[in-house]
Amino acid sequence: MSGLLVVRLDAGGGENWRECADMLYAARPLALPEARSLTSLVLERYPGCGLVCVPGEDGGWVLGTRSRLTVVALPTGPPDVPRPLR
Repeated sequence: MSGLLVVRLDAGGGENWRECADMLYAARPLALPEARSLTSLVLERYPGCGLVCVPGEDGGWVLGTRSRLTVVALPTGPPDVPRPLR
């Protein structure tokens, strides 16, 4: 098998998929402290995962890596303006 396995954390896909994932992401936005905490917990729980992405309530993202790098990407533009997902 080639490529990356990307799995949604807060979906009912099953624990087996999360254990095999290269990247895990959440769809439900969290406050910054909770997003950072979840990122750390996920990296501890799933040692095969190299990247965790959690959306912030403000429209930004918290990204955590296996190398213990945590990046907080701040939103651009006013928070009440819908931003398309790409």
